[in-house]
Amino acid sequence: MKDLDQLPIFDDQLTKKLTGNKHDVAHDMLALLVKELPKDLASINQLYHQKKYQELKQHLHKLHGALCYCGTPRLKTIVAQLESTLKNNATDDELTTIFNKLNAEAVLIFDYYARYKN
Repeated sequence: MKDLDQLPIFDDQLTKKLTGNKHDVAHDMLALLVKELPKDLASINQLYHQKKYQELKQHLHKLHGALCYCGTPRLKTIVAQLESTLKNNATDDELTTIFNKLNAEAVLIFDYYARYKN
């Protein structure tokens, strides 16, 4: 896995590339992510704690697909790692470590967005 510290929370250049240099579209994509992410995380965390791993994989896959268009490489990397770890029947400790990263990264995205929109 790439070193997360080397990746930006939000990659403006990547987002410009994904949106054809349309700043308003990039802003709208980030706003939609920030709006939907709390609901997604609530579902994902609930499924994780209930150990409903098949449903969890489906939710993660959906989120991963959405993140491909949002310019959030760190979050995308964490979600991909979590998907892979679940597929490989990881230990509870491994899953817990990645889930902690997922939730911490979400906080960073919310903080970034709060600064970005102002």
